[in-house]
Amino acid sequence: MGKAMSLIGTLYMGLLDADKQLVGGFRKVGNAYPFSMQVATEQKSQISRLRESAGQNIDTKTSISGTTGSMTLREWDAKNLAWALSGEESELTGTGGTVAAESVVLVSGEWVKLANRDVSAVVIAGSVLDTDYEVNAALGLIRMIPGGNLTAGATDVAYTYAAESGYKVEIGTKTQIRVAILLDGENEYDGSAISGEFDSVVLASSAEINFISDPSSEYEELPFTLSFETLSGKSSPGRINGISI
Repeated sequence: MGKAMSLIGTLYMGLLDADKQLVGGFRKVGNAYPFSMQVATEQKSQISRLRESAGQNIDTKTSISGTTGSMTLREWDAKNLAWALSGEESELTGTGGTVAAESVVLVSGEWVKLANRDVSAVVIAGSVLDTDYEVNAALGLIRMIPGGNLTAGATDVAYTYAAESGYKVEIGTKTQIRVAILLDGENEYDGSAISGEFDSVVLASSAEINFISDPSSEYEELPFTLSFETLSGKSSPGRINGISI
């Protein structure tokens, strides 16, 4: 006998290469819902032109036109964001250091960029921080304050910069992102297990991504459209396991 379904689940994804082979292993992608699939079909019918049944369908053929779906990732990490931006992530490995004298061209009232980010101990000889100049340490920006002791033009800046940490995401460098997906699910009504295996799924970002959030938003999402592929030697793009008869 059938039963009601309300599903929760954890998604594991593994990156596939150009030959649709798994590169490394699978990873949890965090809180993700909905995760949906649709097998699209189209029908073609033969219409009767016989006098006694004119206009009636006398034969209908149904064919599968594609298997698609959607997924919304609700946790941001470097890999999830890279997928959403058709890009690639890489670890930041730069070391910190000290610059004794970097020449910059000051512009009155405007910010100019130093060669490094995450700076501290920023010094311009003969001037006073927050009186003659101000600093955006995170971005490595310096601004000459109008009316101070500095004049526009070339000057030397001394500072210290921190070692890099975390990851960076290059944007729009990877046109095809293909993954294998495993679903570890459960029916909330009775606790029964349900699992899924999807051999090859092409991800495409399906919406704009906000990097400054609307005041009314609770959190930002990473939405995707999905195209499910059938691998060579397989008869379908995936399998759902654990459904009762």
